[in-house]
This record gives sequence, structure tokens and C-alpha cells, in this order.
Amino acid sequence: MRSIAAISAPAWFAAAILMTAASALGQTQTGLPDVTVTAPAPPPAPPQQFSPFAGKMRVEEEKWPEIPCGGARIASSAGDKCQAGPQIETFMSAFEPGKEPGGGSTCSIGHQLFSVDIGRFAVEADVLVFDPYKVTGSSPQSKWCMVWSGYKELPNDFKDMNQVARHGADWRNFVNGGGTNGTQSTIEFADGRRGCLAVERLGPPWRGGFVWVLHATICQASGPAIMPADIDAVVGALQIRVYDPVGNLRPAGG
Repeated sequence: MRSIAAISAPAWFAAAILMTAASALGQTQTGLPDVTVTAPAPPPAPPQQFSPFAGKMRVEEEKWPEIPCGGARIASSAGDKCQAGPQIETFMSAFEPGKEPGGGSTCSIGHQLFSVDIGRFAVEADVLVFDPYKVTGSSPQSKWCMVWSGYKELPNDFKDMNQVARHGADWRNFVNGGGTNGTQSTIEFADGRRGCLAVERLGPPWRGGFVWVLHATICQASGPAIMPADIDAVVGALQIRVYDPVGNLRPAGG
């Protein structure tokens, strides 16, 4: 007859092994270390560049309402799609010395967009234009009312000219016109397979600024490079209407 100790030995042995393993685990297992997670600092905000205008300058085709081309400030005999952006004015006229901000003088600068095919070119052109001889019954024309380019960082500003330019790539061959009346600055780029050119042309001078400033993208599916004569032909086909019919007591042509 075997003893009880002999029969129970395997159980005691197994229990001893489990206790030893648990003791070893307790000696090696430690708590999780304290971890401090620091989020990366946000990138610095881009510097705010001074704008000569009070109002929103950016051309946003999807937000601008379509208007009849017959009364638009920029159009052509071909007619196509005309759109109007928000009215703007020069910063100096909005805060003219001795006047209440936003009042006491008139400075209504139209900002309108025209999309048209002219010959082999697809053109999208916007114009900043004001009527220097506008007469209203409420307030005189501000002596600070004029149009400036609005583009301070050429040629980079061309890349956000309109929806065509925002798709552009391979920007090259920038030509700076010098910033005086009648001159133009240009740069070539590609829109997919189309060859394009962005242009800024400055209109007649007015008290240190201009009566109008034209920005345009000119694209073609194929063909030779777009030359200065092509730009002249496109601009010549556009009608920039300086006369402002809104609230003007002076008749057109007067």
C-alpha cells in the first residue's frame, strides 16, 4: 500500500512550479513608463501682405454670378460668359483722411470676368476698372480712387490668377513689363496638353494708378508659341467699358 505523500507528490510538485513561475513573473514585470506626448507646433502663419484694395480680390469663378454681357464692363462682339465679382475700392479711399471710414466719397471699382474663344485661343480675362469721371448725387469721387495691379509678388501671383492658372504647370519665361501704363507682364505655362500664357496689362494712368488693369489667361490646343502680336489681337478683341452705369448722373459718352 502506497502512502498518501507518495500519491500527492506530483500535485505538490506542480503547485511549487506554478508558485515559482508566478514569483519570477512578479519580479520581472514592471509598470508602464510615464509617456508624455507633445504635438508638433503648428507651422507659422504666412505673413500678411498689404493689399492696396479694400475687398476680396481673388477670382472665384464658381462663386461669381453670371451677368448679361451687354451691360458688362468687359466683353467682346463674340459674346460668351460674363461674371461679376464683389465691388472693391482702394484702401486709401476707404479710409480717406478727414472722412468717415467707408463714407464721404465714392470709389466703385468693378471686378468682372469674361470667358470667350477668340480665334484659336481660349481666353479667360478679368478686369479691375473704375470710372474716373463718375458723378453721383450722394458724394464726390474720391481723389484716392484708382486701380493698382494688386499683384505684388510676380511671377508667383500669376499662379492664382484664375481657375485655368491654378491648374497650371511648367511655369517658365517670365517677362516683367516694368509696371508703367501700357505695359504688360507675361509668363508661359501648361494646362494639361494646352500651351498657355498669363498676362497682366496696365491701362491708362490715373493719379499714380490706372483706370483699369487687365489679367488674362490665353490658351491654345496646339500651334506655335503665343507671341506678343497674339496678345495684342486678343486684347484688341476685348471691350473694356470704363463708363460705370450704376448710380452715374453723367450720361454715357458725356
